[in-house]
Amino acid sequence: MGLCVISAKDVRTYVSQKDAILVDLRRGEDYCEYHIRGAVSVPAKQLPRFMKQTDRGRIHIFYCQHGSLSIQEGRNYARRGYQICSLAGGLDAYLAAFHL
Repeated sequence: MGLCVISAKDVRTYVSQKDAILVDLRRGEDYCEYHIRGAVSVPAKQLPRFMKQTDRGRIHIFYCQHGSLSIQEGRNYARRGYQICSLAGGLDAYLAAFHL
């Protein structure tokens, strides 16, 4: 199972039509400043504990500020059998796509 990379415009579709959970990997302060509606805050340092407690059958959509951390962590967890997608370009791409 490999890592799925999705566009900013696909995020809403995935979250509304699939059994997906949106995971913000940025620091808690950054999440509080702004995040995608419906996302849970799981800073990268807390990700191992969160992933042990989550349902492997759900699609996890990881995002960070620019996209590199979510790709790195996404590959790591996809190799372990989790269903992982990464938001291409991160929160920056999402904000640009929706002119926020």
